[in-house]
Amino acid sequence: MSDNCSISCSRQSVGRGHLPDSMSCMNRRILSIVACAASINFFAARAPGFENPDKTAPEQAVPTRDRTNPSQPPSQRSKALTRKIYAHYMGCWPVGTGAIFYQRQTEGNTLKHESRPGTAEYFGGHVRNFDLIDPKRRLSREESAELEMRRAMRIGIDGFAVDAWAGGNDARETLAALFKVAEEKDFPFEITVCIDPTCGGHNVETVREIIARHGNSPKLARRDGRILIFGYQSVWTAHSYVEKKAPGRFNELRASPDGWRLIGESLPDASSQVGEPIYWHFCLSAFFHNVPKTSLPDQALVSAARTIARYADAVGGFAWLGPEQPAIAKAVLDSGAEWAMPVGMYQKENVPYECYVPRGADWMQWAAPALDQNATLLQIITWNDYGENTCIAPAYNTRYTIYDLTAYQIAWWKKGTPPVPERDKLYLIYRKYPAGAKIFPFHPKFSQVEPGVIEVLTILTEPAVVRLPGRSVEYEAPRGFHRRQFPLSAGPVIAEAERNGKTIIRLESPEPITDRPFREDNGFVCWSTEEERCWKEDFGEAQPFWYSEYGDADGDGLPNWFEMYWFSKERNFEPAPDSDTILEGHPLPKYSRWLDFSTAGLADPKADPNKDGKTNLEHYLEQSDPTMPPAPDLPE
Repeated sequence: MSDNCSISCSRQSVGRGHLPDSMSCMNRRILSIVACAASINFFAARAPGFENPDKTAPEQAVPTRDRTNPSQPPSQRSKALTRKIYAHYMGCWPVGTGAIFYQRQTEGNTLKHESRPGTAEYFGGHVRNFDLIDPKRRLSREESAELEMRRAMRIGIDGFAVDAWAGGNDARETLAALFKVAEEKDFPFEITVCIDPTCGGHNVETVREIIARHGNSPKLARRDGRILIFGYQSVWTAHSYVEKKAPGRFNELRASPDGWRLIGESLPDASSQVGEPIYWHFCLSAFFHNVPKTSLPDQALVSAARTIARYADAVGGFAWLGPEQPAIAKAVLDSGAEWAMPVGMYQKENVPYECYVPRGADWMQWAAPALDQNATLLQIITWNDYGENTCIAPAYNTRYTIYDLTAYQIAWWKKGTPPVPERDKLYLIYRKYPAGAKIFPFHPKFSQVEPGVIEVLTILTEPAVVRLPGRSVEYEAPRGFHRRQFPLSAGPVIAEAERNGKTIIRLESPEPITDRPFREDNGFVCWSTEEERCWKEDFGEAQPFWYSEYGDADGDGLPNWFEMYWFSKERNFEPAPDSDTILEGHPLPKYSRWLDFSTAGLADPKADPNKDGKTNLEHYLEQSDPTMPPAPDLPE
């Protein structure tokens, strides 16, 4: 979860029944590093050669049982449930309003390469992938909620699990807006919460609050007739129960069957305190955090999951649980709970704390393993954590590509077989610059990130020849889903598809690959055939906004970032007055503003504002500051 969200989290008291003193919001970042690191190569391994996996599973009924009796065997399960997927939703980041709107409008005030070392600003800013909307348009909470839910429903998401409570009261207000709009519009969409113990969430207090405020809502998510509650690092929500039963032994017991039983027992105990049975999802992530490995038995997480699944209704995780995950899935199912396989987290770029990004769409292929493991209830991570760049919602750099590819995976998982292409689609996924490129003026942080590629992903109705003009790439792509990766080098990113001698697709991304990056950015850039269509579904005939840092809006040789950053009002740059613009008889200077693309063409490439004998274009090409006055001549 994102840094800005955790600002509010840090103000929440730890509280009884919540986290031990050793846990904090900063620890959350450390825990997520462990979870993300384990994800490397998992989804790539599920699709050798980037072809469709051959194995698909028919859709199966999801059996359930009476969770008030943990000893009841799976054979006595009562009725069937449908496959459902909920998106983990950060209530502190609603699209087009609140904190994300404010940060986008004011980022230029703090984004300075001279900032204190170690801060996000020193590395080029915290958020790299803002929410995709006209940046000058501010939505009301209700307008934001409607846009979010319409987008989610369009790709097959059944509901939101709002993080409780990253963002504090702002998250509560976002939750209320989601309920209000869903009820008024009668959307076929459900809303619940994900208990986040690192941000003030509690199994008992939080669920009581949800019931008090929204318990009568027909849009409150329910499963098997009970309120559905998701978990994040659920082991910490069991802390008070375990401490009550075995004071001072929480860490010790997490490594033992007795402790796993107590952790499981905390769930029916919480239901009894709430006053009604709850459908509990238990997240296994960070289960053994700070537990010495030497104290753990073999396959400890498998055994712990098997025990806890006797008490929980669904068991899963926030990110891949390691090579034992298939065994964990089997243990959960054998104990009678639903398997909620971790999905999502296609990339993570949480500046300045952590960064895990695969080469391409390697982690986006989850439908086949979810079917193999018989996962029937999913929480996809995340809908809108722009601060950590795990968002599948439309965003500046990823646009609608990750969003649309997620729709494909959801349809595959729900139906049990890959969707039949209804039209030809082509997607481009790449990084903004090649490995080894000099970064200026901001400072690099994540040297361990794997170098990028240009990935071409096609979903075709029939085979076609694919080309990357200017890159000596040509190949035949088969019908259906197919991926290929190619070396990353500077230049325009263009793709074409041809069938029977006729060009059926031509794409040119608005973001070229640069060899002069101004800041480190390991996240994906995406462009596809689906961008215009999806924008129109969201905003009708409104002019599309396509973000581009290294594009050149006015074609003068200076990239957009260069003109918006160096010559911005926020950096106290004083432009010469514009003689064509008169205000009360006085020339009015024109200022650039960071992220205001209407000002990305104000700088003159031939000008020499710092009087050092070099033009702005020369400064860009040699990666130097065009505004810093030249050093005075030293006396002889």
